[in-house]
Amino acid sequence: MSDSTNEFSQTNFAAQLSKLILNDLNNTSNRSSLTIKYTKEQIMKFLDNPEQSEKQLRDLSDYLFKVSSNYKRLVQYFSGMLRFDYVVEPYNLDVSKVSKDAFQKQYLENIHLLEKMNLPHEFTKILRHAFKEDVFYGYEYMEKESYFIQKLDPNYCKISSIEDGVFNYAFDFSFFKNVREVKNYPEEFQIKYTLYKKDASKYRWQELDSDNTICFKVNEELNFPLPPFTQVFEAIYDIDENKRMRRIKTKMDNYMILTQRIPLNEKDGEANKFLIDLDTAIAFHNKASESLPEEVGLITSPMEIDAIKLERKNNDYDNVAEAERNYYNAAGVSQLLFNGASATSSSLSKSIVTDEQIVFMCLQQFERWVNRKLKQIGKGKYKFRVRFLETTRLNVDGVRDSLLKAAQYGMPVKSALASTMGLTPSSLVSMAYLENELLGLPEKLIPLSSAHTLSGKDGAGAPMKSDDELSEAGEKTRETDGNIRE
Repeated sequence: MSDSTNEFSQTNFAAQLSKLILNDLNNTSNRSSLTIKYTKEQIMKFLDNPEQSEKQLRDLSDYLFKVSSNYKRLVQYFSGMLRFDYVVEPYNLDVSKVSKDAFQKQYLENIHLLEKMNLPHEFTKILRHAFKEDVFYGYEYMEKESYFIQKLDPNYCKISSIEDGVFNYAFDFSFFKNVREVKNYPEEFQIKYTLYKKDASKYRWQELDSDNTICFKVNEELNFPLPPFTQVFEAIYDIDENKRMRRIKTKMDNYMILTQRIPLNEKDGEANKFLIDLDTAIAFHNKASESLPEEVGLITSPMEIDAIKLERKNNDYDNVAEAERNYYNAAGVSQLLFNGASATSSSLSKSIVTDEQIVFMCLQQFERWVNRKLKQIGKGKYKFRVRFLETTRLNVDGVRDSLLKAAQYGMPVKSALASTMGLTPSSLVSMAYLENELLGLPEKLIPLSSAHTLSGKDGAGAPMKSDDELSEAGEKTRETDGNIRE
């Protein structure tokens, strides 16, 4: 073999070994689990000019809801908090001129209508979309015994007016590509689409009839749509990045590199004189690689390689926890709601109160929309309105206890009390008639004996406080049974 051929073989040998090493080490690389279609820099630009980036922010919010468990739980927490307990009450009522039969008939018509609308279910769905996108645009479908609200594409809707304190919106009829598509929508769409086809520039945006629409906006103070939790978008990136780095560091802590040293002919004193040819070295390298686990890398080289241990600092592991704390701080909610960090029930319950104020403002919008609905369809001489109770899945026990105490003093809150127990006005009337008039359950069912009906030692002592009323010391005492004496 000539010197030039030997030089070429040695060079090719080294190149092939480098390629083997590179491929082997690349097999252990990690990538981020959260692939977001916008870069962090793009998101910051969107937030700098949110009014012009309405669509991009809405799309990103919807995407994060699908791929980020932190973001999804945040949206579900707020959108699922309200119970939508309600009562139907008359107003502007002249009690001296009430016709009992006419009043009862009209009241029953209203509560049966609201029962058919299934407000808790429909409004919870609306909130889930609204806390992702800020604005919900819906169209009602009401039949004799059925009701539902269809969500319209927010890219083709915009708020156009306010009626009786409630938002109305216009629809972009360029949404429909042909007549066949519009036939799947109610008659109003078909009529207004005909106008659009006659003059597209004049009738592209047309306001839909408020009798059939609902428009709900979380951020009422803004005149453009902005997802309520845009402030956490950047924090979501930080959480994912720290999780990715933690996985890499954990894997590197358990990573091992083995080296196969190719023997050289050191007797001749000639450089790069390998005693094993390229094909043999590659064959043994590949066989060894196939038998190794992912955590072990293999290098085939004629050089000696010093082992370098990759160690991390003890506090690196806390980076994810710190990023999650920053996330919930940006969202304005307590992190204790979503994990088991140490805290007392009393301190947690107080942090929830501020979150409830946000959804109570949303509740007022729903209340005004329902009452506008009742005005639009009201035909009788008596006027009724819906009043939503400020009950959430977290505070309903406290509200129920307050109503129960008020009822004991003769306050007219029996309907509200029943509502906190899951009874709508329609079900309350129906079940009261069934149990009292038809089945006669009050005469047939005898209350069980309890501490409330007995006197003596068994009934002595102060009533137990709720968890919300306890201090930190009191809560620890209850957990350890510190007041129980042998």
